[in-house]
Amino acid sequence: MRFFSMKLIALLSVALVVNSAPAISANIPEITKSFPEINPIYVGLLTTIPSFFLIIGVFLTSVLEKYIGKKQTILTGLMIVGIFGTLPAWYQGSFAWLFLSRCLLGLGIGLFNRLLIQMISHVFQKDNQKKARALGLESACEGLGGIFMTLAVGQLVKMNWEISLIIYAFAMVSFLFVLLVIPNERLNTRPVEDKLDVSITKGRKLKSILLGGILFCIVLLFINYNLQITPLLIEQGIGNATNGSHMIAAIATGAFLAGNVFGITYRYLQRWLLPIATNIAGMSIFLTNLSTSAFFTLVCSLVLGFAFRHIMPYFMHTFTTGGEAVAKFGTTVVLVAYNLGATLAPYASQAITFFSGNQHASNQILITGILLGGIGLMLAFFNKKVTI
Repeated sequence: MRFFSMKLIALLSVALVVNSAPAISANIPEITKSFPEINPIYVGLLTTIPSFFLIIGVFLTSVLEKYIGKKQTILTGLMIVGIFGTLPAWYQGSFAWLFLSRCLLGLGIGLFNRLLIQMISHVFQKDNQKKARALGLESACEGLGGIFMTLAVGQLVKMNWEISLIIYAFAMVSFLFVLLVIPNERLNTRPVEDKLDVSITKGRKLKSILLGGILFCIVLLFINYNLQITPLLIEQGIGNATNGSHMIAAIATGAFLAGNVFGITYRYLQRWLLPIATNIAGMSIFLTNLSTSAFFTLVCSLVLGFAFRHIMPYFMHTFTTGGEAVAKFGTTVVLVAYNLGATLAPYASQAITFFSGNQHASNQILITGILLGGIGLMLAFFNKKVTI
């Protein structure tokens, strides 16, 4: 089977939309000005609330795909993103409408996020190397989509923040790709290969949930770095908010590079990839705290993004190996763990402050790096036990 096909390209076009929710982060100051009567905390939730509703969408997918099929479920999710993501651009209503549009945006992404991973895995289920490469490309496209949409918002917000949300209309391009390229499945029938599929064992479920908990902790710490990097630069006197945005862009660039080489690194490192990537991520965060220049911090951020985007495809690849039931359960665990970690990251920052008695960004970064490195060492020490 040749690697690139129209089906894979169509699915990768959907991946470009997955990381689009945080793209409006640059709009928050302008939105706050537009709604002076609204508590800034609620305005800030506009960037994180989609992650919570994405989790709801992931669970809703199981019900919806049973009645209308995988393709129609993906199309439904893309339609919701296209309509409600752009809602503020063509209907300037109240803050309640804006908040609702962000909730439905997350729900729409949740409807196709699991199916996207599952369908890409299914295409290359019999070839582990190609599957790893495909999932790496999916991860790279997620990062690329996030970069593109963030940059587009940064330019469009110069006109006004409402029109910048027109970027979510890109979901309709993916909608057309899926509509025209992905074949319709026959409901109420099972393909021959699925008849041979076995249910996921209790032991595998427990190990998947355990690893999901580890992923949750990794994401919690990774997102906390994203939240603390700008305050750290200001605290160290080596940068400002603009430099902070450069660090986030460096993380995204590292993530994009990682997605393109994941198939190669997985081939050579196999089960050791997770502890190595986690340790590198922890070390890069730790070194950021010691940095005396914005350039060195930029390099650390690039390495962090490169390491982290090896972790996510690793989990996706590992959790989707073994058949339809395994892929469905494993992908759900990964997506729930990731989005819970992203949603609760601000509380991790508060917890570090509470237990350490120090609210400085340098303290946050130091403890975050040590904790992430500790997780990496634990994964190395218990490598065989945590490998599925």
